[in-house]
Amino acid sequence: MNDDRDQQKALAKLAGKIMRDRQLLWKLTDKVYELMKEDLQQQKEKIRN
Repeated sequence: MNDDRDQQKALAKLAGKIMRDRQLLWKLTDKVYELMKEDLQQQKEKIRN
């Protein structure tokens, strides 16, 4: 349980840092976009097969 709480605190701290740093926010946004594109491509390939 304590590990979960520690992870949540660490993620909250990181999220706060990202929200305050525009460059980090854009980097995260770009990464999420790329991951979503990859996921969509994989879904399309599954449908074809």
